[in-house]
Amino acid sequence: MKDLFFLSDICEVKFDAPSPSTFGSGGNLACVAYPKTAEELLKATSILDAEGVEYITLGACSNTLISDDGVDSVVISTQRLKGKTLEGNNLYLLAGERMTVVCRYAAENSLSGIEGLCSIPGSMGGGLAMNCGAFGRELGDVVEYADILVDGKIERIRAKDLNFAYRHSNVKYMGIVVGVGIKLVEGDKKRIGKDMKGYAIARAMSQPKGKSLGSVFKKSGIMSAGYYIDKAGLKGYGIGGAQISNIHANFILNIGGATSADFLRLADYARQEVDKCFGVKLKYEVEYLPDIRNLD
Repeated sequence: MKDLFFLSDICEVKFDAPSPSTFGSGGNLACVAYPKTAEELLKATSILDAEGVEYITLGACSNTLISDDGVDSVVISTQRLKGKTLEGNNLYLLAGERMTVVCRYAAENSLSGIEGLCSIPGSMGGGLAMNCGAFGRELGDVVEYADILVDGKIERIRAKDLNFAYRHSNVKYMGIVVGVGIKLVEGDKKRIGKDMKGYAIARAMSQPKGKSLGSVFKKSGIMSAGYYIDKAGLKGYGIGGAQISNIHANFILNIGGATSADFLRLADYARQEVDKCFGVKLKYEVEYLPDIRNLD
């Protein structure tokens, strides 16, 4: 890889960094840059573009599987791009802010509209890209706009142009998320807190603890992917160190020493069995890097 130490003059940089995937697998990342501000992000990407160096962007990696061979490309991590601004019922959040933190912040300021998202482990940038959701509520429901780095400049793109759908938006094809503007409504602080606690308990009771990437597959029609995997008799089935959860069949757990290859083999097997039993072709919700195979 090209000498990239010049990036250290702009922001924090780590070389040969361990995989950040919450599944606990994957090889090292050759070079990771951690901008803390929009200015640092602009400078880092501008110089990489000028040098002709390709790069990819990662957030919290709570739904991203990293190849066992690692990633040779430069990675721009938005994990440390943090900041919150409140004006009336409007929140502006930088891409690295965690959903859990944002929901607590909203509750502290008596703002309602995202209670159901309070236990989602990812960040705002990744949550926007996949239009994360839970308990019938999606992030796209409250988004007003997103600031996205496109071709060397930050553009403010309105929600209607982000093409939100179930676990989908056009964000990932546009550029790097810098910040997100959301609009909430005034509510009763105690009620909001109570609702969030209820959602957190419900999530904890229905989802397994341990290393995972959350839901592996998107729902198919009105039925959850977990329903089909369960009915195919695959709860508890494992390959290598990866195992389909006994609590929630749409979760694959790293029960010890699992590789990314174990995850993919197990997920593909579950997908094949569901198709064979029910004629349903499950679509992946998780991302895979580098994208040498299309998870669709």
